[in-house]
This record gives sequence, structure tokens and C-alpha cells, in this order.
Amino acid sequence: MDFQNLLDDAPVDASGDALERKRFSEHAVRVINRVRLQSESSVIALVGPWGSGKSSVLEMIKDSIDESSIEGQDEDQEWRIADFNPWIHSDPVSMYVGFYSELRACLPGRRRWSEARESLGKWVQTAAPLGKIGGLVRIDASSALEKLAEKIAGDTSASAKKDRAEEALRECGVSILVVMDDLDRLTPDELLEVFKMIRLVGRLPNVYYLLSYDEKTLTDALCRTELAHERPDRARAYLEKIIQIRLDLPILSFTQRSQLVDACLDVVLTNNGISLTESSVNEIAALWHESLSLRLATPRSVRRFFAQVDATYATVSGEVNFVDFLTMTFLRTYEPEVHAGLYDNADELTMRGRYRSSLSNGEEHTETLERWRENLRSWKVAEAHLDGVLAMLATLFLPIKSATQGMEYGREWLDEVARRKGVGHVDYFSRYFFFGVPADDIPDSIIDKALTALSDGHEVKEMRQLEAALKGAPEKTLRKIRHFGDLSNDGNKGLLRMLAATYLAITPDTGIVNAFNQRAVADMAAELYMKEASGELFSTLEGVTKSDSGYCMSVSSLGRMMARANRKNQEGDHSAERFKNILIQIISAKFESLKQRPLSEVDHTLFWTLYDWAKLDSSSVRSFLRSQAEADVWPLLEIIERLVSRGTGSEYRGIVLMGLKVETVELMLGLAYVFEKLATEIDAASTEVIMQGLPDTPANRRSVGLAALSFARHRQQETEGGHETD
Repeated sequence: MDFQNLLDDAPVDASGDALERKRFSEHAVRVINRVRLQSESSVIALVGPWGSGKSSVLEMIKDSIDESSIEGQDEDQEWRIADFNPWIHSDPVSMYVGFYSELRACLPGRRRWSEARESLGKWVQTAAPLGKIGGLVRIDASSALEKLAEKIAGDTSASAKKDRAEEALRECGVSILVVMDDLDRLTPDELLEVFKMIRLVGRLPNVYYLLSYDEKTLTDALCRTELAHERPDRARAYLEKIIQIRLDLPILSFTQRSQLVDACLDVVLTNNGISLTESSVNEIAALWHESLSLRLATPRSVRRFFAQVDATYATVSGEVNFVDFLTMTFLRTYEPEVHAGLYDNADELTMRGRYRSSLSNGEEHTETLERWRENLRSWKVAEAHLDGVLAMLATLFLPIKSATQGMEYGREWLDEVARRKGVGHVDYFSRYFFFGVPADDIPDSIIDKALTALSDGHEVKEMRQLEAALKGAPEKTLRKIRHFGDLSNDGNKGLLRMLAATYLAITPDTGIVNAFNQRAVADMAAELYMKEASGELFSTLEGVTKSDSGYCMSVSSLGRMMARANRKNQEGDHSAERFKNILIQIISAKFESLKQRPLSEVDHTLFWTLYDWAKLDSSSVRSFLRSQAEADVWPLLEIIERLVSRGTGSEYRGIVLMGLKVETVELMLGLAYVFEKLATEIDAASTEVIMQGLPDTPANRRSVGLAALSFARHRQQETEGGHETD
């Protein structure tokens, strides 16, 4: 068997016999020769399921018979092979013509056999459908005078013609083996016509038949005829009348199937340059013994499965887990409705959103398991295969594994699925359905090349691709960066610069998603900063914060580093205080450089880092902003406009205004100062303003800000008046 070409479904000869079919074919030839000695004509059946290798065995039988005929000394006793495929003929007449042509071609061409050929033709002409096919079988029956002469000369009945054909074939001495493969391809009516032809026309002396078919398929076809009337027992009884000897192709032993799987797997691994770890080998072995061996029972099914793997793996080579890909390919090939159903349940299977825990929807493990059993039944999984398919899914998806084992598999297990690029993680799930890395994803190979180049200090095009992925899908890309492992010191600095370049460029119109993605980048930057030696941190920060984007990211990162250090609160650890001082120093230096820049040119996110400074040193921020306002570099009203917060929500489209918090004004400017300086504007402000949900425009920010200040001043006046009354 040529394992190198998994897609080739052609029959194999003895030289390619890896399943001991040659020994069975030799036994079949002995049976055929014994039948010839005991009967003038007989019908032998080679029975086996689809894909079991019947066509290969037929080729071996024909080769053995041909070899014995060549070696034989008695020419009159030789075998002749007639390959007849009834399913290639479009109607009964052409089928009879084809059958006769095959028989006639088997008779030697010399004159001594001319009578046998002519007698055979006349008999087939008489017995064939419609009563005459004269010219089609090369019998010149067009002359009325010749027909009349035949009638006068003697008996021209069908029985007489058959007798003369039989006598001629007996005298001929040549044995003809008519081989008919794939009878199970025929329609019910075509099948009955073939059997009729064999019984009424073909049962001639020295003509033997070797029929090949899948018994279940053939019986099902006969059940659909008027002969059987949907009764399998009648169909089997009819077959028994036709078939004298049946040769059942031996099923593959478990060892043979395992060897076939090993050979096919080796082809896939070699073709795709795959090296398996010991763990992966054990996983494949478990998959085979527990699930696949029950379904891959024939040579064709094994080859078909691995041909599918070989044909499709190249599109995701190195981007998915090979064992998971094997399992998903099996489901796609043999359980396509399950494959499609899994995609529709992606959120649950990858534990996304509310499905973080398999118990999050209030189900017990037993209930989840039964629900998935019902899913499989609805996806047309046979009851006999239900447990096997469920076992496969448990190896792929943690929620199903949790349900089958009655225990929770949480975040650390999901991280492990991601590390091995398993289908059960949201970052890799789609790759198993689209034959490649989706357009909105970045191949792991590109990330690996980019990070390796960063560590080595090289410049490669993959760096730009990684940077683009960080801007478009930061959270997913950052998870994959973490799975890469530790970078060199230069690599960490290079990655920090790349994160800095992307921070302010992240999807600026997505509101909450944007804020979450920026926070994810800042978290990653914080991890990298923590790897810096104590004395090098500030110099690294100086380099990164030269750009506005790097500055904003670093402020957010330092805030997280300080908060973590405060939570640890370890005795003798002064990290939190150090991070606080660095943060104040960086922010104050940044705004010192911005003093002469118009506020309209200061990025919104950058401006809001003043709030981080104010939480640490309110008086310094008040002093800075008041001096900017007094110098009219940053007009006070423009500062108030900037302090109006923005956001989004399910009831809004896009980014909208969310109001002005007086606490923020007090912290950064002081309310008394603002009330005094903007008294005229506040007096004139309209309070008939929607405070939340307005589009983010300068005019709306101003009206919302002044309205909020008007309400705040009014409450303050009421409070002060109440105290005076008391």
C-alpha cells in the first residue's frame, strides 16, 4: 500500500499489500478453481463493507489467475478474465451488449472458436431485452431470406439457440471468470436486471461469476424493489438463490488497524514537518484507543481520515495544536453536524463572558452533561457513538471536561489550553473552522519572529505586523506575547517602545472597549517595568515617555505598580513610595514641557494624567492649572470643558458626555476658585441641560460643565444658608 499518497483510493496490488490480503486472495483462487472442478457455472460473492479493500483483493485474484493461466500447459483449460461493470451502462439493452462484448472478447480469436462466438451471440440476441439487438452484437440478422432459411433448416427457438451456445462453450474448454465490482452502486432496478441477466443469460457452461459488494447496502437496495417489499429476509433469501459461494473479506484486526494508523500518521508528520512530544504521542494513542478505533475500521476510512488531515493542516501549520486538529478533523469528516454545532456554541466552549464557570448558568455538572448529550442527538450522532463523541469533546473543551468529571477546571487550566494553542481557547477557536488564521487575528509565527528579533536587536517586517495587531486586538495579542516567555533585557525595552507606540492609537472610537484595551497594554508595560533593575527604571521611563503615547501608558503602568505594592504592604518594602515619587516627577516634568502648548493641542488622555497627579499631590496640580488659567494659556473655561467626563453604554451610540464631577473640580482646581473666576458664565448658564448622553462636542462640554457648576454652587449656597439659619 502506497502510504505516501493518502488521497489515492486505487486498488493496491500484492507488492503494496500491508494488510495480508494476498493470503486471502490466494485462498479465494483455490476456491474458484475448486468450484470449476465441481460445476459448469457458479456465482461467487466477495463480501465486505465499503472501504475494506475488496477491489484490491479482486486485483490480486485476477493477477493470480492470469499467472496460473500463463503457466498452464493445456491451452483449452486456461482461465479468461472478463471485467464487467454494469453500473457504467445507461439502460438494460446497452448492459446486455456490454456483457456479450466482454464474453466474446474472452474467446480466442482463431477459427476453431468462431462457432462458439456466433452461437453465443445468437443466444444473447434472443434472451436480451426487446428480443433483438442484432447489429449491436455483430450478428447479421437483417436478411429475411436468411431468417427464413434458418427456420426451414431446423429449430430456431430460444432454447435451441441456448443449447447450441452451451454446447459450443463446453467444447471450447476455456473457463471465463466474469468479475463484477461495486454492485452496491446500482439502483434497485438496475440490480434486479443484473441478477436476471446472470440467471437467464449468463449461466452458461464454463462461465463463472465473481461479484463484489457490501452486503448491507445491497440488501437495502433489494428491499426497495417489488421483489422484497421492504423485507430484509426476502432480500437475503433472493441473494441466496443467486449466490452459491460467498467469500467474506476478513475484518482488520486491531493490530492491523493500529499499524495502518501508524503508517498514515507518519506520512502526515513527514509531509508537514511535525515532531511530536511524548505527551502528544500519548494523547493521540488515547484518542485512538478510546474513540477513533471504533469508527475507523476499514483501510479506506483510515486513509480518508488522514488524507483530510494532510490536505488541510498546512493552512494552520504551527498555529494550532496538532492533536486537537486531529480530533476536530475527525468530527468535521464523520460528524459534520457536530462540527457546525460546536461553532454555534463558541462562547460556552471557550468559557467566554458569562460562561467563565460551567456552573455560571445555574446548572449542575450532571445537567450540563445531559444537555450536551441532547445536543449531540440533535446533531444526528448515532446512539452507539454518543459516548465516544462526548469523550472527544471532553479532551477539547474544559466545560465538557468539567461536566464529565464532575469538577471545575478554572482559569489556570484555560491558560494551559492557550499555551498549547488548543481549540478550547477563544484565541485559537476560529482557526479550527476556517482553515487558516482569520483576518482579524495574527499568526503566532509572526509574533514569535517579532519577539525573537526584539530580543536579538534585529529589525524585521514582523515587528510592524505585531505593532498593528497590538493596535487592533491588544488583549488577544498580549496574551500570546505572555505565552512566548521571557525576553532579553533589550527585548523588554524594545517591547515597551512598541507598546508605547500603540497606546494612544488603540481603536479610539470604542469607548469602554478602548479603555479596557488600553488598560491591558498598561498592565503589560507594568510587568516589563517591574523587570527593570531598580537603578535603571527611571532611565527606561525617560526614554519611553518622550512620546505622548508612551507617557500616557507609563503613567497608567506606574499607577498599577504603586497600587500593587500598596496591596502587598510588606515591611521594609518602599516600592510604593518610590513609584509614587517617580510618577509625580514624570507627570510634573511632562506638563512643564506643555506649559506653552494650547490646550486644544493636548491629547484628552494625556490631559487626564493630571488627575493621577492630583490624587497624589492636589496642591501642586491646583497651582499649575491656576497659573495656566491666570496666564490665559489654558483658559479656565476650557479646563472645565476638559474635566467633563466621557463614556459609553448600552443605551448610547459611540462616545458621549457623562457629566462633570464636582469632586474632580475641587481636587484639581478648587470649587471656590472656579465659582469666583467663572461667576458670570455660571450665572448665565442654562440648567435645562441633559447631563448624560449628549454627543462629545466643545459646545456640549461647555454647557454640561457650566450647568454642573451652577447646580454645585446652588447646593453650596443652600448648605451655607442652612448653617447661618441654625
